[in-house]
Amino acid sequence: MNNKLIERFFVTVAFLVTLVLGAGNAFAVENESSVISPYWQTDTDSYSFVAVSHPSLSGTNSEIGVVLNVLTDNGTTTFGSSVFTVSQNTTTRVFIVATNHSTINSTNVTGSSTVFITGTTAASSGSLAFTPRSSNPTTSREAGGQISNQATDITMLSYWGAIVVSSTNSGFAMEFIGDTHDSSFLTETTATRFTQVPVGLN
Repeated sequence: MNNKLIERFFVTVAFLVTLVLGAGNAFAVENESSVISPYWQTDTDSYSFVAVSHPSLSGTNSEIGVVLNVLTDNGTTTFGSSVFTVSQNTTTRVFIVATNHSTINSTNVTGSSTVFITGTTAASSGSLAFTPRSSNPTTSREAGGQISNQATDITMLSYWGAIVVSSTNSGFAMEFIGDTHDSSFLTETTATRFTQVPVGLN
């Protein structure tokens, strides 16, 4: 058991290094506006599950658009991708599954807040890259006519997930790395000056 945990740790580190160094040209990941998970896997028995929740932090927009790229081991090709919107006080469920998974599929698991990413029937693994749909996610939208500061920053969303082995009802937790403690964004206060505006709990 300990050997498997040690091996899993080194595999996770290797995937993280591959994502940051090897995939930089294919998928630009900026730590102030993106979130990554260094490992996912799927086969006929296992699948990866991710929940993305909007905790309604003050200063965040009521809807935040997310682009998810599911990268394979070499970090340059995708297993699949999806673009979805997470609304205030809701959770979007993401299932990464093989095309022939018998119990976890779009027929058995339904709902408007459910996203399926399916790929090959063979066993696959890799890393996840969450990037913002907005072109300026950390900039206040107040100047555009909004009543209050509203950032579409995906690092203010809550991420958690697990790799699940269906046959044994077991699995292990996924890790998510993002600048979730950067609780401020730039906003224009005059024609020539920007200032930091805090984003935090109501």
